[in-house]
Amino acid sequence: MLKPLLTSVVALAALVSAGAASAADPITVAGSAEKFCSLPDTWSASAASGGAAAGQFTGMTWTIPEALLSDAQGQPVVGSDFGMRIVGVGHCNASHTIQLTSARGGLVTGVPGAATPDNFSRRRNIRYDAYWSLSGGSAVFGANVNNFNPTSPGQSSNAANFQVGVGQAPPGEREFHLRVGLQRPAGAAPLLAGAYSDNVTITITLAP
Repeated sequence: MLKPLLTSVVALAALVSAGAASAADPITVAGSAEKFCSLPDTWSASAASGGAAAGQFTGMTWTIPEALLSDAQGQPVVGSDFGMRIVGVGHCNASHTIQLTSARGGLVTGVPGAATPDNFSRRRNIRYDAYWSLSGGSAVFGANVNNFNPTSPGQSSNAANFQVGVGQAPPGEREFHLRVGLQRPAGAAPLLAGAYSDNVTITITLAP
């Protein structure tokens, strides 16, 4: 419907210009684009370090080999953190915040917060980082959640504020990265036997 209207206006202007008098009517063309953000529908392992391997990630789960968590006597393996960076394609066209929430407060076995026998541990520290990627690598684009080390069930990170404005474009269609790193400092107590797990939730909230 828009094209025929503009054609008739041009024809009218041509006729009026030939006369002694003329008039102008402003024509406004308006539209809008809704704010929109989405996280990846699927994820894949992009990089691994410290003994982790891309093949340990499948579906939505990173399975840490027992030998990287504790030895045969239940003593925690000591060393630099080993981690997995997983990647998927997301979309966003407006200012927003990024926040992470840990369901269990680290890598925990049994019920989080349950009593633990003396001189044992039922938890290992986990570090989470989340961000849009600058160029398909590990470089950060805009705001990011950095070094989130949850210690209690349901704990959330600070909200990273991705503010679109002068000099800062929205992500558009871009890779979103989540890096998960298991901390392996010396001096940790022996681990209780069991399956250790955490569940991290990524939340993107559009700014008002």
